[in-house]
Amino acid sequence: MSLIKMENVTKIYHTGEISVTALQNINLEIDKGSFISFIGPSGSGKTTLLNLIGCLDKPTEGDIIVNDVKINLLDRKNGAKFRGDSLGFVFQNFNLVPVLTVYENVEYPLLMVKNVPVSERRTRVLDLLEKVNMLDQKNKYPNQISGGQKQRVAVARALVTNPSVVLADEPTANLDHKTALKVIDIMRQMKKELGTTFIFSTHDPKIVGNAEIVYTLEDGKIVNNKKGGE
Repeated sequence: MSLIKMENVTKIYHTGEISVTALQNINLEIDKGSFISFIGPSGSGKTTLLNLIGCLDKPTEGDIIVNDVKINLLDRKNGAKFRGDSLGFVFQNFNLVPVLTVYENVEYPLLMVKNVPVSERRTRVLDLLEKVNMLDQKNKYPNQISGGQKQRVAVARALVTNPSVVLADEPTANLDHKTALKVIDIMRQMKKELGTTFIFSTHDPKIVGNAEIVYTLEDGKIVNNKKGGE
């Protein structure tokens, strides 16, 4: 059964009298527990696609169903609640809060979007920090750790709410080769252990090589899909 469905999805941006079609008639199904990558040149629609699945934007036409919820019909308040309950995000620039420790950064989504008791919060945070090999760094601040360590913290933060889907936009772009491979391996392990669906927008061949299915976008259309490694 599909976790995500996109049915005849089109996204058009309007700036004054100029219209730009970012996505055109996208039809797509993604199963639970998938490790999926979207690739394509800049401007092909990859980030727009992630933003629509992430309930950060709405399609101009078509329906997007995630976890049996037609998210394009949600208002802003319910869209925010859905994001908090069901989605995690990993960004190219880490987006950690500089005044919070590693532990507090991972805990932050639980404080913001879920009424989780203190003891359970602590258990979840420590468990994930151990899984991403950052437990010994829990009291440090973002400016005291490396880029690779920041991205591990970002992965833990994305997973702490037990989301169905993690959306990762160029998550390895600022990492060296060896560190990028470590972060990818951590995400693959989380997918295996937790059954989380990972969806990437990327130019990184290391992610593409690890993906189960790779979708190629050009000019807002899916022009190809193939199994990873092909």
